Amino acid sequence: MSGMKGAREKPRLADPERCTGCSACAASCRFDALVMTPDDEGFLRPSVDTNRCVGCGACSVFCPELSPASRSDTPIEVLACWDGDDARRISATSGGVFMLLADAILKRGGWVCGAVLDDAFDVRHVVTRDRSVVEAMRGSKYVQSDVAEALVECTGRLRAGECVLFSGTPCQVAAMRRLAQKVLTGELVAVDILCHGAPSPLFWQEYLRYREKRAGAKTVGVCFRKKEPSWTLSSMELCFRDGSVKSWPTTDDLYLRAFLGDFISRSSCYECPYVGVRRVGDLTLADFWGYVSESHRYRNDERGISLVLVNTQQGASVLAAVRGIVVVQKELREAVKGNVPLRSSSKANSRRKEFWSAFRGGGVEAVASDYLGPRHASLKHRASLFFNDHAYLVPTSIRRLLIGIRSGSKGLSENDGKGRC
Repeated sequence: MSGMKGAREKPRLADPERCTGCSACAASCRFDALVMTPDDEGFLRPSVDTNRCVGCGACSVFCPELSPASRSDTPIEVLACWDGDDARRISATSGGVFMLLADAILKRGGWVCGAVLDDAFDVRHVVTRDRSVVEAMRGSKYVQSDVAEALVECTGRLRAGECVLFSGTPCQVAAMRRLAQKVLTGELVAVDILCHGAPSPLFWQEYLRYREKRAGAKTVGVCFRKKEPSWTLSSMELCFRDGSVKSWPTTDDLYLRAFLGDFISRSSCYECPYVGVRRVGDLTLADFWGYVSESHRYRNDERGISLVLVNTQQGASVLAAVRGIVVVQKELREAVKGNVPLRSSSKANSRRKEFWSAFRGGGVEAVASDYLGPRHASLKHRASLFFNDHAYLVPTSIRRLLIGIRSGSKGLSENDGKGRC
């Protein structure tokens, strides 16, 4: 500028419809000129103070939408995994692999970064060496988290030469990778999760108030994926201050119906750039939907099974250091068939705009009956699950033929589903 005082031009940021809310821009700003503020759906977006902005361009450089983070090629290994300790496995959302990875990093003196519910039941990322805090990171939290402060702390830990295990959605992992790229003297172990979408923090808080009003008590505990009646047919569970505990199955819980019905995810999620088998994490974790039980020993017993994609040699090295884990080799196509984010992004519900209009006018009550009614699995889907869980009863040659026909291929490789502990 010519020396005249005045507001500077705003820096170049991602298009609002493409912004994932990953917070890399805010975390990269050394002048506190960028803060993440909620929009009218409760999603965090960068807000620029042009009086503080010096025009350094860091926010543009580190934005994964403007400068994409690197990705792996086809996974090195595709694994079905679970914790060999049944009690720990049951308390996890899927197979309990995250906690085993975290324990391996903590044993090395490293740091773990993941999402927790705070006292107000907002979701945010924290960085810790405290195992009790790491335990709070366990389990799915279907709300987009506030990650900006954690990104700054992780970057500082890496700059100091320390080891950090960072877990999050692919867009959050991409943000961490971009920030670490020029300061990395420590070791970053990046774990991305297969993500259906990032749900609205605003709708989540309104849902809690709706449940509290009906229960007549404040919420004191939340489990988004209680394994009751089973892993594949789980429930939302809320604990209340009066000692009562209430749960609703995935098929008819209002919040989960809004999420899985594609009403409340961030707009950018419906054109997610991170879908597919080329991943941003060293490891990718998910529920192994579509897991085929090829032996009685390694059958789906409804205690939970994790899908683990080993994407880099570093990921393979970290996983090799984990103890107490059951590992079953699997085919990539089995994982792709059962897990939509490995194929395509979710698509916005055709009624999403009118859903939000109704919600703004009357809250959860206004959308409960017209948009969030119960939805049950089709007979075809239930038959497919039954086959998957009992496939080990079918002779190998016939089983492979049936699986090949179902997946559109002529058969499977020689992989017989053997496992190791």
